[in-house]
Amino acid sequence: MSTRVKKWKRTVVLMLCVLTVLGMCQNVVAAPDREEGNGSGTVSGDDIGPGNGSSDLGELSGEMLSGVSSDISISGVRVSGAKAGGNVEISFTATGNKNRKKKYEVERIERIYPVLNEGFPFAMDDEAYRVTAGSGNSVHCSYRFRAKDTLETGYYLAGFTVVYSRRGTDGNATVYDSEYYVNKDVSVKLKGKKSSGYSSDNPAQEDPASDGDISLKMSGTPHGSYGGKCRVAFTAYSSKYKITDVVPAIGEGFPFESTSAAYRVTHSKGTKKLKCRYTFRVKKDVADGYQAITFKITYLKGKTPVTADKTVNVRLKGKKPKEAAAGANDKKSTPRVMVTGYDTDVKKITPNSKFNLKLHIKNNASQAVKNVKFTLSTANGEFLPVSGASTAYVESIGAKGTVTISFKMKAAASLGSRSYPMTIKAEYEDGKANAFDSQDNVSIPVTLKDRISLTEMTPPDVLSVGGEGDLAFSINNMGAGTLNNVTVQCKGDGVDSEETFVGNIAAGASGYANVPLTGVEATPEDSDGECTIVISYENSAGDSNTYEEKVPIFVEDDMDEGMDSEEDMEIMEGEEGDRSGGISPLFIVIPAVVVLIIAAVVVHHIWKKKRLKKEEELIDDELL
Repeated sequence: MSTRVKKWKRTVVLMLCVLTVLGMCQNVVAAPDREEGNGSGTVSGDDIGPGNGSSDLGELSGEMLSGVSSDISISGVRVSGAKAGGNVEISFTATGNKNRKKKYEVERIERIYPVLNEGFPFAMDDEAYRVTAGSGNSVHCSYRFRAKDTLETGYYLAGFTVVYSRRGTDGNATVYDSEYYVNKDVSVKLKGKKSSGYSSDNPAQEDPASDGDISLKMSGTPHGSYGGKCRVAFTAYSSKYKITDVVPAIGEGFPFESTSAAYRVTHSKGTKKLKCRYTFRVKKDVADGYQAITFKITYLKGKTPVTADKTVNVRLKGKKPKEAAAGANDKKSTPRVMVTGYDTDVKKITPNSKFNLKLHIKNNASQAVKNVKFTLSTANGEFLPVSGASTAYVESIGAKGTVTISFKMKAAASLGSRSYPMTIKAEYEDGKANAFDSQDNVSIPVTLKDRISLTEMTPPDVLSVGGEGDLAFSINNMGAGTLNNVTVQCKGDGVDSEETFVGNIAAGASGYANVPLTGVEATPEDSDGECTIVISYENSAGDSNTYEEKVPIFVEDDMDEGMDSEEDMEIMEGEEGDRSGGISPLFIVIPAVVVLIIAAVVVHHIWKKKRLKKEEELIDDELL
């Protein structure tokens, strides 16, 4: 019995050794499979969604996460209507895209609705709160808004939020159980209203001015004599509305000289009773009798400014026929000095830049003027003289003569992209030392510099003739103005691409471009390949511009049939690696296990044979 037990123990130990070796072989074979990927049911950070560092799917379920701008493309943008206070219809198509790098695609656009913020240029009515439901990967939207009444002429951004869902494209059990959203902007150019503020296209607006809205209470009877002064004083009243501005209406037959008083505006922040005082200089050739002077009075109906005309009768005394005849031979025109135009030494004036301003002045009268003083001014210091002096002096200007004066100016750093008014006041004397003055305005446009840079450039890994790949990069707006309606296209001898719409990029922001490329011609061996990125856009001034930058793109020769994808290349490389670079662990481990088993059996057989022989010898010895 002792001998049999020992035999069984040896057999058990031998089998345990064999099982241990087989277990080691299984671990060696299974190790590469674990290194290749996460396996079924595993969710990585990229699977959950961009910008989310948590792997807890329970926390993400039901949430709406910020998506990637390139997930959604906006195309077919149409805008009809461009007046403040009028109807503006905006239509576009939102389409979901694939993200080859993250291996997902937009499965469905769930809904689209306007972004209602402080910059929303339309009325907050039912249309502004309407939600467009999605029906697939592409959704067409159409909204009919009413533009706000108080808008000025310029470009405005109408934002839309696109909510969508994702699904994986890599074949793994990637989980996307959350909704994502991106905001897309549509640029709309709107034209502001005139000062009257009334438009028949807007039925919700109040009626225009009527005679009963404003009344005038005169302070005495205005009167004057030719060549002298005439004082007109009155108070403008309104029982319901607030008055903001009163200004004389200067037209044909205006009996007063065009002095500063004739252009002066009596202004208030809004009052129902506004006192007005004007001192005019009566023309020397005025007719004798009563004459009507019109004042334009601006007041608010609700939030809309409207203008009413009110008439004041003035008693004026003209020259007698004998006096007029006697002075007919000596009559000369009143000197009128005016600005006929201006030039600058730069094509475009930008914020914080210096420029030389040349004003062209003309004396339209038939008599000379002398001691002419010019003064420049702006409402809020938009343009300031570099020397600090905003005045210029000219000794005299001949009859019908012209003169040019220059100022070295600097534009303020905070200016936007639009035109700014500059006032030029002239003070001068005629040959008899009579004092005169006049005032003109010029508009000086300011343009913001467009500064663009491209970063995060990601060319396609492999691009062959007839194949496709994506060129991805970020467009950085480093200027001070918005880039509107940005589109991107790549041009080169070896590649072809369609125009890709990016949208609007605010100042200091970035836009993401994903341009699909198609290989057309293989890149020569002695060349690195080159593609020109062409970015087209409209700046904040409405000017169309382009920005170009070159990027290396290498196009390979067309691959053989059966090698059309990156996956086939990877499989081929893997097979070649197995044939040339290394031997599978099974070809080493399995023969070793077989050898060990055979060796163990042989050893056990030899040992058993010797044992039996020894027992037989002992039995023979006992018999002897």
